[in-house]
Amino acid sequence: MGTCHIHGLLFLSLLGAFSPILAQSLFCNKGKATFIEGDPGSSFNWTTEKIDTCDKGTFCQETVLLIEAGVEMAVLATKGCSVAEMETITLVQHTPPPGLVAVSYSNFCEESLCNDKDSLPLFWKSAETSAPSVPPTLHCPTCVALGTCFSAPSLPCPNGTTHCYQGKLQVTGGGIDSTVEVRGCTTVAGCRLMSGILAMGPMEVKETCVHLPLTQPRRAENGAPWLPISVWKLELLLLLQIFVCCT
Repeated sequence: MGTCHIHGLLFLSLLGAFSPILAQSLFCNKGKATFIEGDPGSSFNWTTEKIDTCDKGTFCQETVLLIEAGVEMAVLATKGCSVAEMETITLVQHTPPPGLVAVSYSNFCEESLCNDKDSLPLFWKSAETSAPSVPPTLHCPTCVALGTCFSAPSLPCPNGTTHCYQGKLQVTGGGIDSTVEVRGCTTVAGCRLMSGILAMGPMEVKETCVHLPLTQPRRAENGAPWLPISVWKLELLLLLQIFVCCT
Protein backbone atom coordinates (compact mmCIF):
# COMPACT_ATOMS: atom_id res chain seq x y z
CA MET A 1 0.00 0.00 0.00
CA GLY A 2 2.85 2.35 0.79
CA THR A 3 4.40 1.74 -2.63
CA CYS A 4 1.08 2.46 -4.38
CA HIS A 5 0.68 5.64 -2.37
CA ILE A 6 4.17 6.81 -3.41
CA HIS A 7 3.45 5.99 -7.07
CA GLY A 8 0.20 7.93 -6.84
CA LEU A 9 1.95 10.97 -5.41
CA LEU A 10 4.62 10.71 -8.13
CA PHE A 11 1.94 10.62 -10.87
CA LEU A 12 0.17 13.65 -9.42
CA SER A 13 3.48 15.47 -9.16
CA LEU A 14 4.33 14.76 -12.81
CA LEU A 15 0.81 15.77 -13.87
CA GLY A 16 1.20 19.04 -11.99
CA ALA A 17 4.52 19.66 -13.69
CA PHE A 18 3.09 19.16 -17.19
CA SER A 19 -0.30 20.84 -16.67
CA PRO A 20 1.05 24.42 -17.12
CA ILE A 21 2.55 23.33 -20.44
CA LEU A 22 -0.77 21.84 -21.53
CA ALA A 23 -2.63 24.92 -20.38
CA GLN A 24 -0.35 27.17 -22.40
CA SER A 25 -0.96 25.39 -25.71
CA LEU A 26 -2.86 27.52 -28.23
CA PHE A 27 -4.32 26.05 -31.38
CA CYS A 28 -5.18 28.22 -34.38
CA ASN A 29 -6.81 27.67 -37.74
CA LYS A 30 -4.13 27.84 -40.44
CA GLY A 31 -4.40 28.66 -44.13
CA LYS A 32 -3.85 31.19 -46.91
CA ALA A 33 -5.55 32.23 -50.13
CA THR A 34 -4.64 34.55 -53.02
CA PHE A 35 -6.91 34.86 -56.03
CA ILE A 36 -8.84 37.18 -58.35
CA GLU A 37 -12.62 36.88 -58.52
CA GLY A 38 -15.64 38.82 -59.67
CA ASP A 39 -17.75 38.54 -56.50
CA PRO A 40 -15.81 36.93 -53.64
CA GLY A 41 -18.23 38.33 -51.07
CA SER A 42 -20.80 35.70 -52.02
CA SER A 43 -18.52 32.75 -52.81
CA PHE A 44 -15.27 32.95 -50.81
CA ASN A 45 -15.07 30.26 -48.11
CA TRP A 46 -12.57 31.38 -45.48
CA THR A 47 -12.55 28.10 -43.52
CA THR A 48 -9.58 25.75 -43.34
CA GLU A 49 -9.03 22.20 -42.18
CA LYS A 50 -5.44 22.81 -41.02
CA ILE A 51 -4.62 23.60 -37.38
CA ASP A 52 -1.39 25.11 -36.10
CA THR A 53 0.05 24.92 -32.58
CA CYS A 54 1.29 28.33 -31.42
CA ASP A 55 4.29 29.14 -29.28
CA LYS A 56 3.99 30.82 -25.92
CA GLY A 57 3.17 34.52 -26.20
CA THR A 58 1.52 34.31 -29.62
CA PHE A 59 -2.06 34.86 -30.75
CA CYS A 60 -4.36 33.43 -33.37
CA GLN A 61 -4.79 35.79 -36.32
CA GLU A 62 -6.90 36.12 -39.44
CA THR A 63 -6.15 38.86 -41.97
CA VAL A 64 -7.46 39.73 -45.40
CA LEU A 65 -6.66 42.46 -47.94
CA LEU A 66 -9.28 43.23 -50.62
CA ILE A 67 -8.61 45.40 -53.68
CA GLU A 68 -11.42 46.09 -56.14
CA ALA A 69 -10.86 47.52 -59.64
CA GLY A 70 -13.74 47.56 -62.08
CA VAL A 71 -15.65 44.27 -61.87
CA GLU A 72 -12.83 42.21 -60.34
CA MET A 73 -11.28 41.96 -56.91
CA ALA A 74 -7.97 40.67 -55.53
CA VAL A 75 -8.25 38.69 -52.29
CA LEU A 76 -5.20 37.96 -50.12
CA ALA A 77 -6.13 36.16 -46.90
CA THR A 78 -4.21 34.37 -44.15
CA LYS A 79 -4.93 32.55 -40.88
CA GLY A 80 -2.50 31.17 -38.30
CA CYS A 81 -0.30 32.01 -35.33
CA SER A 82 1.22 35.45 -35.00
CA VAL A 83 2.94 37.65 -32.45
CA ALA A 84 0.77 40.45 -31.06
CA GLU A 85 0.73 42.70 -28.01
CA MET A 86 -2.99 42.38 -27.33
CA GLU A 87 -6.30 41.24 -28.74
CA THR A 88 -7.36 43.58 -31.52
CA ILE A 89 -9.83 43.79 -34.38
CA THR A 90 -8.92 46.30 -37.08
CA LEU A 91 -10.92 47.28 -40.14
CA VAL A 92 -9.35 49.89 -42.45
CA GLN A 93 -10.77 51.36 -45.65
CA HIS A 94 -7.56 52.48 -47.29
CA THR A 95 -9.19 53.82 -50.47
CA PRO A 96 -12.95 54.53 -50.44
CA PRO A 97 -15.24 54.49 -53.47
CA PRO A 98 -15.89 55.70 -56.09
CA GLY A 99 -13.32 54.04 -58.30
CA LEU A 100 -10.65 51.78 -56.81
CA VAL A 101 -11.43 50.37 -53.36
CA ALA A 102 -8.91 48.86 -50.91
CA VAL A 103 -10.01 47.41 -47.55
CA SER A 104 -8.14 45.35 -44.96
CA TYR A 105 -9.36 43.40 -41.93
CA SER A 106 -7.30 41.77 -39.19
CA ASN A 107 -8.24 39.97 -35.98
CA PHE A 108 -5.89 38.87 -33.18
CA CYS A 109 -7.44 36.66 -30.48
CA GLU A 110 -6.05 34.46 -27.70
CA GLU A 111 -8.49 31.53 -27.47
CA SER A 112 -7.92 28.30 -29.36
CA LEU A 113 -9.48 28.27 -32.85
CA CYS A 114 -10.90 31.77 -32.34
CA ASN A 115 -9.77 32.83 -35.85
CA ASP A 116 -12.85 31.19 -37.36
CA LYS A 117 -14.37 33.75 -39.75
CA ASP A 118 -15.75 31.81 -42.70
CA SER A 119 -16.84 34.51 -45.16
CA LEU A 120 -16.27 38.10 -46.25
CA PRO A 121 -19.74 39.76 -45.99
CA LEU A 122 -19.14 40.25 -42.27
CA PHE A 123 -16.98 43.25 -43.11
CA TRP A 124 -17.19 43.76 -46.87
CA LYS A 125 -19.95 45.14 -49.02
CA SER A 126 -18.98 46.13 -52.51
CA ALA A 127 -19.90 49.72 -53.30
CA GLU A 128 -22.63 50.03 -55.88
CA THR A 129 -21.53 52.42 -58.61
CA SER A 130 -24.32 53.98 -60.61
CA ALA A 131 -23.95 55.17 -64.17
CA PRO A 132 -22.57 58.72 -64.44
CA SER A 133 -25.28 61.37 -64.64
CA VAL A 134 -23.16 63.26 -67.19
CA PRO A 135 -20.76 61.87 -69.81
CA PRO A 136 -17.47 61.07 -68.04
CA THR A 137 -14.48 63.23 -68.92
CA LEU A 138 -11.93 60.85 -67.41
CA HIS A 139 -11.08 57.39 -68.71
CA CYS A 140 -8.46 55.13 -67.11
CA PRO A 141 -6.94 51.73 -67.89
CA THR A 142 -8.58 49.43 -65.33
CA CYS A 143 -7.46 46.03 -64.04
CA VAL A 144 -6.34 44.05 -61.00
CA ALA A 145 -4.14 40.97 -61.27
CA LEU A 146 -1.77 38.75 -59.34
CA GLY A 147 1.53 39.52 -61.00
CA THR A 148 0.94 41.62 -64.12
CA CYS A 149 -2.16 42.89 -65.90
CA PHE A 150 -2.08 41.52 -69.44
CA SER A 151 -5.18 43.50 -70.40
CA ALA A 152 -6.31 46.85 -69.00
CA PRO A 153 -9.21 48.30 -70.99
CA SER A 154 -9.74 52.05 -70.77
CA LEU A 155 -13.03 52.48 -68.91
CA PRO A 156 -15.08 55.59 -68.10
CA CYS A 157 -14.56 56.76 -64.53
CA PRO A 158 -17.43 57.25 -62.07
CA ASN A 159 -18.35 60.74 -60.92
CA GLY A 160 -16.07 62.02 -58.18
CA THR A 161 -12.86 60.38 -59.38
CA THR A 162 -10.07 62.69 -60.46
CA HIS A 163 -6.97 60.59 -61.16
CA CYS A 164 -5.74 57.48 -62.92
CA TYR A 165 -3.76 55.09 -60.70
CA GLN A 166 -1.17 52.55 -61.83
CA GLY A 167 0.85 50.72 -59.22
CA LYS A 168 2.05 47.43 -57.82
CA LEU A 169 1.73 46.07 -54.29
CA GLN A 170 4.27 43.57 -52.98
CA VAL A 171 2.48 41.69 -50.18
CA THR A 172 4.49 39.48 -47.81
CA GLY A 173 3.89 37.78 -44.46
CA GLY A 174 1.51 35.21 -43.03
CA GLY A 175 2.67 32.70 -45.63
CA ILE A 176 1.90 35.09 -48.50
CA ASP A 177 4.43 36.42 -51.00
CA SER A 178 2.54 37.94 -53.93
CA THR A 179 2.61 40.94 -56.24
CA VAL A 180 -0.66 42.64 -57.19
CA GLU A 181 -0.87 45.09 -60.10
CA VAL A 182 -3.69 47.64 -59.86
CA ARG A 183 -4.91 50.20 -62.38
CA GLY A 184 -8.03 52.32 -62.37
CA CYS A 185 -9.89 55.50 -61.49
CA THR A 186 -9.45 56.99 -58.04
CA THR A 187 -10.06 60.06 -55.91
CA VAL A 188 -6.58 59.82 -54.38
CA ALA A 189 -3.60 61.67 -55.82
CA GLY A 190 -0.17 60.07 -55.84
CA CYS A 191 1.01 56.64 -54.80
CA ARG A 192 -1.38 56.21 -51.88
CA LEU A 193 -3.77 53.39 -52.68
CA MET A 194 -3.01 52.03 -49.19
CA SER A 195 -3.24 55.54 -47.63
CA GLY A 196 0.19 55.05 -46.09
CA ILE A 197 -0.94 52.12 -43.90
CA LEU A 198 1.38 49.35 -45.10
CA ALA A 199 1.00 46.74 -42.32
CA MET A 200 -2.10 44.69 -41.52
CA GLY A 201 -1.89 41.68 -39.25
CA PRO A 202 1.26 39.72 -40.20
CA MET A 203 1.18 41.08 -43.76
CA GLU A 204 3.29 43.99 -45.00
CA VAL A 205 2.81 45.91 -48.25
CA LYS A 206 5.34 47.74 -50.39
CA GLU A 207 3.59 50.09 -52.84
CA THR A 208 5.32 51.34 -56.00
CA CYS A 209 3.70 53.39 -58.76
CA VAL A 210 4.22 54.50 -62.32
CA HIS A 211 4.23 58.30 -62.63
CA LEU A 212 3.56 60.36 -65.75
CA PRO A 213 6.65 62.21 -67.04
CA LEU A 214 6.87 65.85 -65.99
CA THR A 215 7.22 66.96 -69.60
CA GLN A 216 3.80 65.66 -70.57
CA PRO A 217 1.49 68.69 -71.06
CA ARG A 218 -1.87 68.83 -69.33
CA ARG A 219 -4.97 70.31 -70.91
CA ALA A 220 -6.92 73.17 -69.38
CA GLU A 221 -10.70 73.36 -69.63
CA ASN A 222 -10.52 75.70 -72.63
CA GLY A 223 -8.15 73.33 -74.45
CA ALA A 224 -4.99 75.41 -73.99
CA PRO A 225 -1.94 73.35 -73.01
CA TRP A 226 -0.41 73.81 -69.56
CA LEU A 227 3.37 73.69 -69.45
CA PRO A 228 5.12 72.14 -66.47
CA ILE A 229 6.07 74.74 -63.84
CA SER A 230 9.82 74.22 -64.38
CA VAL A 231 9.49 74.96 -68.12
CA TRP A 232 7.35 78.06 -67.41
CA LYS A 233 9.97 79.41 -64.99
CA LEU A 234 12.73 78.82 -67.55
CA GLU A 235 10.86 80.75 -70.23
CA LEU A 236 10.23 83.63 -67.80
CA LEU A 237 13.94 83.84 -66.93
CA LEU A 238 14.87 83.92 -70.62
CA LEU A 239 12.38 86.73 -71.24
CA LEU A 240 13.80 88.71 -68.31
CA GLN A 241 17.35 88.30 -69.58
CA ILE A 242 16.35 89.49 -73.06
CA PHE A 243 14.58 92.50 -71.53
CA VAL A 244 17.66 93.45 -69.44
CA CYS A 245 19.97 93.11 -72.42
CA CYS A 246 17.75 95.26 -74.63
CA THR A 247 17.43 98.02 -72.06
